[in-house]
Amino acid sequence: MKVCLSILTIFYLFSDLIKAQNLENISKQPPVTLSGGITLQSNLYNASGIPDRSKPFSYIITGSPTISFYNSLTIPFTFTYSEQERSYRQPFNQFGMSPYYKWITVHAGYRNVTFSQYTLAGHTFLGAGVEIHPGIFRFGFIYGRFNRATAVDSTTRALQPYTYSNHGFATKIGIGKGSNFLDFSLLKAKDDSSSVHPTGSFMGLVTPEENVVIGMNGQTRIYKNFTFSLEAATSLFTRDLNNKSVNHDSASNIITKLLDGFISTNGSTEHYNALQTALGYQDKILGLKIQYNRIDPNYKSMGAYFFSSDIENITFAPSLNILKSKLRLTGSLGIQHDNLNKQKQSTSSRVIGSANASANLNDYFGFDFSYSNYSNSQRTKTILLRDTFRIAQVSQNFSLTPHYIYAGTKYVHSIVFSANYNLFTSLDNSTNIQNNTKSYNLLLNYQITLVPKNLSFSTNLNYTDVKADAFEEGNYGLTLGVTKTMLKSKLTIGWLGSFLKGIRGGTNGLILNQSINGNYRINKHNALSANFNFINNHSQNTNLNPTYSELRGYFSYRYIF
Repeated sequence: MKVCLSILTIFYLFSDLIKAQNLENISKQPPVTLSGGITLQSNLYNASGIPDRSKPFSYIITGSPTISFYNSLTIPFTFTYSEQERSYRQPFNQFGMSPYYKWITVHAGYRNVTFSQYTLAGHTFLGAGVEIHPGIFRFGFIYGRFNRATAVDSTTRALQPYTYSNHGFATKIGIGKGSNFLDFSLLKAKDDSSSVHPTGSFMGLVTPEENVVIGMNGQTRIYKNFTFSLEAATSLFTRDLNNKSVNHDSASNIITKLLDGFISTNGSTEHYNALQTALGYQDKILGLKIQYNRIDPNYKSMGAYFFSSDIENITFAPSLNILKSKLRLTGSLGIQHDNLNKQKQSTSSRVIGSANASANLNDYFGFDFSYSNYSNSQRTKTILLRDTFRIAQVSQNFSLTPHYIYAGTKYVHSIVFSANYNLFTSLDNSTNIQNNTKSYNLLLNYQITLVPKNLSFSTNLNYTDVKADAFEEGNYGLTLGVTKTMLKSKLTIGWLGSFLKGIRGGTNGLILNQSINGNYRINKHNALSANFNFINNHSQNTNLNPTYSELRGYFSYRYIF
């Protein structure tokens, strides 16, 4: 308890108080203002030589209106509506708002909220919540439905993985602001086993689950140049609420007792931990960050969509800023491995390294350089076949991008060259077989803008080639473009055309891609836009790649409040 109080005191001392908002001029503000916009878009499609990849006609309506009261209480709305696809059971129509006033924010409808990366981490929910931050106090609470129930199709008997309706809540309490804070969070979610009624062979295909996660997330700045952060969480997850067996896992006894009454436990209940901590130093010239991360196998939270679990790594990331910030050097070196519980037959180890340089040598010329080397290896553990790496993989990437930009009153010139090379090597020592995949990408772009005429021309030369032992695929060619702005900058029209030779399976094909677009701003409230794209792919070997043409287009109208 003394340690916790000391930590809270430190975070408090390193934090600044939030000043109160001045309401003296609120009477001079308009009572209600509306901003944002609504867009109506219709899409056209036609194809020849291949099956249709879209509907001939479709539409979508999107909007992001925001209502403000006296410029203090703001209520943003977002919505999306489109025609319902017959193959889907749930239309993608979601509505939500998060109005706020000073330090109070209220959530309603479909929302995405993050309390920490291991508890509630951006999972979409349908419900309500509140976040308040008066002074250095931090509090948040949300409740709602995280998943909607989807049932098995009893008519077609199609084998679809059904899901239960899932409801839960999450809360956060903390102290601090900016780069100095300490938060504690809790998430509880549970499947509703009565929301789906599978029959026959579908029974038991998916089991109802329940989850409780507690987490801590904090960061503090020390002596202006040092930053320390720590984020940790423990998750208690019951994978089958119908399981009648007793949980005898002694490793989770303490957690089970702590969370007794919050979750139903049985023989399917498992306990997971996640931890990430970092120490960084940064001044005007030198920077260094050391980060450690560990996530138990199968770590899961019902408040997040996905975790890269069963990993442990440590990373060193230095940086250097010299020559009056004209040259910036950054890099990282890390070691990562899995099989934390020693239950797999093999352990994968990775060495992650990268180096980056960015320079602006003068007002016109500069370059960017990057190199990365990622290696991955596996060694057998349970089954000892050989005392060597069973599988070793290395991925190397090299990129260089010099650029020249001149901006004058009459002309603007831009020249950019980009070279990228990637090598992926895989070696299986048990068979002594090595597989290499190489990719090359070269790009040269020149653009000139005639400033008085609002006219721009661009030309682009590119070469892309991917080579492997079993295939080769790529293209090379020329892309031309022109853009013109007129009618006092209200109308912008453009054309972009590419002429590419395709490489696939030792044969060459011709790819023609033409695009025309236009944007017209009628006035400050109304705008129109249109785009048409036509692609023609002529293949010399129709067995590998069909000859086809495809036309896509859209018209859109936007009303701006």
